[in-house]
Amino acid sequence: MENLFERRAERVLKYLNIDHRYGESYLPRPFFVEFTGSPDSGKTTTIDELYKFFKTLKFRVLRPQEGAEVIQHIPRTTPEYNIRTADYARTQLMDLSNGHMYDLVLFDRCLFDGYCWMMYWETKGQLTPDEVKLYQNFFLSRFWVDKLDAAYFVVCNPDEAMRRTKEVSLTDRLGNFTNPQTIKVLVERFQQAYKDLSPKFPQLRIVDTSGMDKQHMVEHFANAILSAMENKVATKKEVLSQAVL
Repeated sequence: MENLFERRAERVLKYLNIDHRYGESYLPRPFFVEFTGSPDSGKTTTIDELYKFFKTLKFRVLRPQEGAEVIQHIPRTTPEYNIRTADYARTQLMDLSNGHMYDLVLFDRCLFDGYCWMMYWETKGQLTPDEVKLYQNFFLSRFWVDKLDAAYFVVCNPDEAMRRTKEVSLTDRLGNFTNPQTIKVLVERFQQAYKDLSPKFPQLRIVDTSGMDKQHMVEHFANAILSAMENKVATKKEVLSQAVL
């Protein structure tokens, strides 16, 4: 006997379940960008200005809350903290990539950041080499890292970073990561990570902002991101035209 409820529901599904609604070729997923790097290198300034720029042009832009601002309940003294913050960003990336609510998503730290923090915890003796490799491979799985259309390691030399810190600071006390010695180590770590990863991940770039003022820095990243977006649009159009032929 025919189930009339199923038949009615299937008619509605037929109306909804079309490529124009679900297929990426018709409704492309958001463009994803990650920024990570050493302290006071200009990441937050750049993200703020890019957000305002694209919003003014009527792009639907999202800058997810940084994992460090969300994950307050786990102490920063163990690898668990950075594993959790990176995984928070990863789930945001996965969920947003399966929807069409936004045009552009600007991550303040995401998968490549998680990769680099595993190096830090190995030097602290809290992760074995095998554990580091395990977590790094997880963060760089093709199932999510390929969704990042552009990723930037933003670095700055320690002297310039400290000068920027003191421009707007209520104390002269140095933080755990905002001191010349630690910044130097972090810059070297990002440089090494870029050397190791860039041959495999063409979306990855490293940018030294030491000699840039804020205007130059923001213009540099705006140009880089727009170029990456234009290349993706051109590639997508070519694929679609070949499919039609």
